[in-house]
Amino acid sequence: MNELLIPLLIVIFGIISLEIGMAAPILEIIAGIMGVNFFQLSDIPWMDFIANFGILGLMFFAGLEVDKDVLRRNVGKGTLLGLTTYLIPFTAISSASFILLPYDLRTSTLIGISLSTTSVALVYPILKDLKLLNSEVGQTIFTGSVLVDVLSMISLTIIFGSVTHWTIIFLVLTILFMYHAPKIGSILFKRYKGNLAEIELKFLFFILISLIFFSDRVGVEKAILAFILGFLFSEILEEHEEITEKLRGIVFGFMSPIFFFKAGSLMKFSEMGIRAVILMILFLLIAFIAKYFSARLVFSRLAPGWGKWSKLVGAIFNFRLTFGLISALFGLQNGILTNEIYTAIVGTVIMASLISSIIIKTSKKD
Repeated sequence: MNELLIPLLIVIFGIISLEIGMAAPILEIIAGIMGVNFFQLSDIPWMDFIANFGILGLMFFAGLEVDKDVLRRNVGKGTLLGLTTYLIPFTAISSASFILLPYDLRTSTLIGISLSTTSVALVYPILKDLKLLNSEVGQTIFTGSVLVDVLSMISLTIIFGSVTHWTIIFLVLTILFMYHAPKIGSILFKRYKGNLAEIELKFLFFILISLIFFSDRVGVEKAILAFILGFLFSEILEEHEEITEKLRGIVFGFMSPIFFFKAGSLMKFSEMGIRAVILMILFLLIAFIAKYFSARLVFSRLAPGWGKWSKLVGAIFNFRLTFGLISALFGLQNGILTNEIYTAIVGTVIMASLISSIIIKTSKKD
């Protein structure tokens, strides 16, 4: 029954997103929340694999569609925006967790990392939906969000990770793989163009799935690797638009909705006791306000006339989904976070995304 309900809910909420004018990923998250809490949908074996592929495909397209010239012009502004919108919330959340709650330094630091992220996987489709992706404003926002994700990943690796000689070896192998994959792809795409076996798509599936292998061994978030790979493939795939369109249909029509549905299904009301709810409200207040106002303050000063976008930017940077959940799960599995804190973080991450989507919808009307 689960196998039927999941795609049915995704289709229904996809239609709702079109009718009410809200971004589809947000409605797919709500579908996941509804599915697990009201229909008691349990995990099914294929869901994790497809969800993983969904985020890889999504980030591959994000890299593919970056306008290099616009990005180059705005990289300085994006860097300033990213640094500010990571460091200010991280300091505020970690300090509040350490002083007010109080948790030990390791726990407080991990809470700070988990709730200071910005999900590139959500920022990309939102900017695309708003038709801002290839504008000066959009590329600055996107560059900043990528940097926030990278800073979150580096913080987690430096503070809690362990670097061995195997890490270095696999890092070198990852770089070599990502450098040569586009060259091999270019040869295959030219030789087997228009074949019925769809060798081009099979090759792209292979390299995307390979990123999971390298990501686990190097400790680099797979979404970042997929984004870089998409960036490297962009010039090659400009000459093969039919491949891009085929992959787009698979990723946006099937894979990425499963990823967002899976993210929503992590918010289980049955696991949210009174203390977890109180923690979630506290985390949400501190995290949302710190991120919202730091983003607004910096963005409005980056260029003349950009102040009118600051409300939108404050909301966009509060999408914490991907790495926020990964960091929280890491803490739970390694005994740094309790089940209570983990549940509160998951609730905060998802609620912040839902609140942000409402702000964006009202901003569009303005």
